[in-house]
Amino acid sequence: MNDDPGQPIQVERDGVTIRIERPDSKSADAVLNFSKGNHVLVQKHKDFEAAQGWLAVSSSGAFATTWKENASSAESQLFRVTSDSEIVEDTELIPLAEKTFAVDARRICKTPAANTTAIKWIDKDHLLLSINAWSSGFCYSNFTEGFILSLPKREIERKLPESELINLPAVCTWNLVPVKSR
Repeated sequence: MNDDPGQPIQVERDGVTIRIERPDSKSADAVLNFSKGNHVLVQKHKDFEAAQGWLAVSSSGAFATTWKENASSAESQLFRVTSDSEIVEDTELIPLAEKTFAVDARRICKTPAANTTAIKWIDKDHLLLSINAWSSGFCYSNFTEGFILSLPKREIERKLPESELINLPAVCTWNLVPVKSR
């Protein structure tokens, strides 16, 4: 791995390429390029402090990323490929699962934070998420739920308690790339 933070990092998996660039090596800001075929979606991220990332790609072309800063801080993004083959971020399904999780988690923790991980695609249309709130100064108990998101229906297909989530046959998430040197 190149320790120069000014050098771009690029990785490809199942036809999806992610390129992370830091225009100013003294800044935490980053430009992320997501591409599939000839189509590219560019996002500018302020204070992009992720230490590592994961990529899960569906056979339908949809994909999800998870960015982790540390063991208890994760956020995920979901992307679809439109009928015109354009890449668009789905900004509704993961927040819907996080909102549902927050309602349940408040029974255990007054101010839960959602640490969301895209685990794997169950099939071409269904993404499995794990969302948890870690023990902290605000939460004294771990709380985790799983969610199966349906892309075609645009809804939560199923909510799973932690006991059911950990018993699902799963594929280990694939470490995308370290996105900064330590």
